[in-house]
Amino acid sequence: MKEETIIFAVSMLLCLTSVVSTSIGVASFYAEPYVPSACYGNNDNGTNIISVSDSLWDNGNACGRKYRLWCKPVTVDGIYQPCTADIAVNVFGYDATVVDRCGQCNGFTMLLSQEVFSALTNTKDGQVQVEYM
Repeated sequence: MKEETIIFAVSMLLCLTSVVSTSIGVASFYAEPYVPSACYGNNDNGTNIISVSDSLWDNGNACGRKYRLWCKPVTVDGIYQPCTADIAVNVFGYDATVVDRCGQCNGFTMLLSQEVFSALTNTKDGQVQVEYM
């Protein structure tokens, strides 16, 4: 009986888990001032913020959307772009909230606040490949 209960409990847990899908993009950063923003006008939303391209903007429905971001190390123009040495950020990612729209974003998927970008990689790199969900 005890074994059946354990099997049932494990089966239920497996049913409750969901498959998580991530996307890949390229991000750069922008510096203060972070206000005004398309989503919140002159309200300050701190520094864990991002501005998204038209492909993610969703006619303004992206406002307030939270993304978890991970740096994907790549080589750009023959130069390796390392991620942060912060193991927790590499494993668990970094959370940021959409506050603005950057239209075409100069070809980037999103622009991160300087603080978010710095948490993922060195700002001297200028751009980074990101995985996000």
